[in-house]
Amino acid sequence: MSVADFFCGVLAVNSLLLLWFVSPLKLTLAKLFFNQNFITHDQFDTYILIRYPTFGKLTSCWICLSFWLSLVMGGIFVLCIDAPLLTPLITFLVYPSICYLFKQITRIT
Repeated sequence: MSVADFFCGVLAVNSLLLLWFVSPLKLTLAKLFFNQNFITHDQFDTYILIRYPTFGKLTSCWICLSFWLSLVMGGIFVLCIDAPLLTPLITFLVYPSICYLFKQITRIT
C-alpha cells in the first residue's frame, strides 16, 4: 500500500463522516427508510438510539463511526489493491485520530 493509497483512504473516510454528520444526507435517508420527517440531526440520532440502541451508538458518534469506516476502508484495500492483511488494523488505529484532528482543526460540530 502506497502513501497515496493511505491518504486517499483518509480522505474517503473523512468525506463520508462529513456527509453523515454535516450534510442533510442523514435526514434524507431517515425520510426514505423510516418514513419520518426529522428537522435536526439530533432528532434522528435520538430516534435511532431508542429504536435500535446498538446501531444508534455506532452511527451517532463521530469517533465510533470513524473507527468502523476505517476498518471497512482497510478491508477494501486488502480486497482491491492487495494490501497486506494487517492493513485493516492499521487503518482502524490511525484513520480515526486523523479524522478527529481534522474535525478539531475545522471546528465542525
